[in-house]
Amino acid sequence: MEPRQEQLLLSVIENFIRTAEPVGSKFLAYEKKVGWSEATVRNDLRALEEEGYLSHPHTSAGRVPTDKGYRFYIDRIDRDKTKLSAKDAGALSSVYKKGDESEIGYKALAKESARITGEAVIFAFSLDKVYYTGLSNLFNKPEFGNPQTIINTSRMFDQCEECLGKFFDRVSATPDIFIGAEHPFGGYLSVVATRAGGAEGLFIVFGPSRMDYRKNFAVVTKVKELIK
Repeated sequence: MEPRQEQLLLSVIENFIRTAEPVGSKFLAYEKKVGWSEATVRNDLRALEEEGYLSHPHTSAGRVPTDKGYRFYIDRIDRDKTKLSAKDAGALSSVYKKGDESEIGYKALAKESARITGEAVIFAFSLDKVYYTGLSNLFNKPEFGNPQTIINTSRMFDQCEECLGKFFDRVSATPDIFIGAEHPFGGYLSVVATRAGGAEGLFIVFGPSRMDYRKNFAVVTKVKELIK
């Protein structure tokens, strides 16, 4: 991929994450002022679409990222430099004290993580004992305007033990990001996950593919720091 195309792809993804609106060549050329003509931008977006990094909704002149595009974006995040704000880090530390291995403490941490990320959170104490919170955060997002998507997501959470069993061995003590077919919870979701809270414990942040990966990764990393 040419450097110009990489810059345009990252710009499309970051704008789509922020707005949930398809991104067009005119916007990039004139509002974002990327430094190239609209024709050049249009040709590059078409090339990126042909290569599978973007898709083109039929009702829009703009483009949106595919899972391949998101994976390209995620792989370029410098995770060592992805830090949580002092305010949010302090909020997590205030609801959970290191060394507290109680379910009450873990649930408080999950609730605060859901508030900070604006996503849903699962804390699996074991594969058959699961706490989740923040579903209303998901259902208020544009991606969940279709009632069937809400039904499918609700069903997944209510029966998530089976999915967790399939997913457990893929998750390590190091926080990681999984999108689309990389996890069993539904291709329209992305997850950030880590082992936490015991030998069978998992901590997972769920959001749409359009989630704020940097912030959510930083939250899960902070949770892992608190729960050794």
